[in-house]
This record gives sequence, C-alpha cells and structure tokens, in this order.
Amino acid sequence: MFLRRCAFVACWLVLVLFVIRHPRQAADATGAIAHALAVLADAVAGVVSAL
Repeated sequence: MFLRRCAFVACWLVLVLFVIRHPRQAADATGAIAHALAVLADAVAGVVSAL
C-alpha cells in the first residue's frame, strides 16, 4: 500500500512538473486526449446504435 501511495504521488508530481515546464505541450496533449476520447465515444455510440 505504501508503494502504491508513493507511485501515485510521483505520477502527480511528474504531471505537475510537466505542465509547469511545458505548458504549450501540455495543452496540446490535453487537446489530443480530449479529441481521442470524443472519437472513442462516437465509435461506441455507433456500435450501440447498430445493435
């Protein structure tokens, strides 16, 4: 459990440092992830509506 908490804190620390040091790349990555999730949602909706 302790290692899981340490890994969780380390992941958030890396993410925060990335956003602070590279805000433009972080914004681009966030936009790309949001676009990918939207495409995935459209695909799931298409499959569900076909059923």
